Amino acid sequence: MNPEFRRNLWLELTPRRMTLMVVILALAFFAAALTGQYRPAGLAEFLYYMIVVIWGARNAAISVVGEIRDRTWDSQRLSSLGAGEMMWGKLFGSTIYNWFGGAICLAVLLIYGFANNGLVATILDAIYYVAVGIVAQSASLLASLVAVRRRQSHTRFEIFTYQVAGLIAALGAFYIWEAADPAGSLVPRKLPTDFIPWWGQRLDARVFLLISLAIFTSWTLVGCYRQMRLELKMRNGPWVWASFLIFMGLYVAGFDAWLTQDPKMADWSTVALRLALAATTYATFTYVMVLLEPKDRVLYRWLGTQLRGGRLDRFLGSAQAWMTSYLATVTVSIALIVWIGVSRPDALWAQAFIVSCLGFLTRDAGIFVLFQTFPGRWRGDFGAVIVLFALYALVPAVLDGLGLKAALALFYPQSTEPVWLCAAAAWAQALVVAVIAIGRLALTEKSAVAARA
Repeated sequence: MNPEFRRNLWLELTPRRMTLMVVILALAFFAAALTGQYRPAGLAEFLYYMIVVIWGARNAAISVVGEIRDRTWDSQRLSSLGAGEMMWGKLFGSTIYNWFGGAICLAVLLIYGFANNGLVATILDAIYYVAVGIVAQSASLLASLVAVRRRQSHTRFEIFTYQVAGLIAALGAFYIWEAADPAGSLVPRKLPTDFIPWWGQRLDARVFLLISLAIFTSWTLVGCYRQMRLELKMRNGPWVWASFLIFMGLYVAGFDAWLTQDPKMADWSTVALRLALAATTYATFTYVMVLLEPKDRVLYRWLGTQLRGGRLDRFLGSAQAWMTSYLATVTVSIALIVWIGVSRPDALWAQAFIVSCLGFLTRDAGIFVLFQTFPGRWRGDFGAVIVLFALYALVPAVLDGLGLKAALALFYPQSTEPVWLCAAAAWAQALVVAVIAIGRLALTEKSAVAARA
């Protein structure tokens, strides 16, 4: 048995706690049955969500950060446990008491479901309830591991935010399952359509939603495993993240048929729409990951050394996720620009708009890196977020109020006259930010060398 899981079994499933859970739940169900105010099945569902989803998400969120707070995490990291053993042990070991209580509630639910809805609906209900618990707990664990990598403090409020991440994931799983409603066992809900157009195929909406839920749950577990590897000082190769990007690009690009319902998009080709969806997805991941990942100046200087030395394989092998996402965005955007040039030579404005989007993306990523080179309280992502909020919202609002709408091209992508004005402004800012950031990284490296000398 997994040593970490076994340790948590000893700590969580003590005879006193198990007896307390059984007695409390038994009294609750008997009270519901005798008073008639609540159905035992309805109460069991409510208690399952409270114990497994809400309470379980908090226990998963605190499974690692609690060890850090108690100063026991370093000794655990030095043990012989691998990342997989540690991840599964933390995920299911820290929540085993919640699953014990949830199993009692689930038994009541399944008995009621079998008596009223039949065997198939009961099996599907069991799958759903287990899945929503795993989704909530794994998303909370993933959020906490990301925070651990950023070396954040772990106050009660921050732990609550990790828990909220799991609750949001569980809410998404609930709505997907409720919409799919494969056996009518949950609250019936009519889908807007019985078929989902995806990559030119009309797929059954319920099957598509359930398969999507299973796949994204699997990716969440993979994310937990990779974050645990990093926390145990193991190196993650680029292939898993690259595979995730490829999957997400293909998944989102398949929904091009939804865009053609917009009259503005109806005259664009399928290939262009799919490339645009993939590029937008990758740009979104670039922003998310450059915010979440720690910006290690030592790593950046090492990557610069590898790049200058022509060791591209080492650079790509150690590149952070936001860098890989940025490269994917640039690659797909270039393909889109070329496609537009071939299929729509008259749409020069669209090419300029894409180039300006890449310029602002480059500038924004550079701002995040730049703020990591500042000393003291200026260092960090919060300052970068404030600057971007000012650039995209506050300053444009002031300029718009003053009637200087022509100056808005300096702050976010838009069509301009001349057509390349916004793109030139975006890339000028991107180059300035990149030069300053690289210069400050080099300056900190020289300072470190001088200090050692």
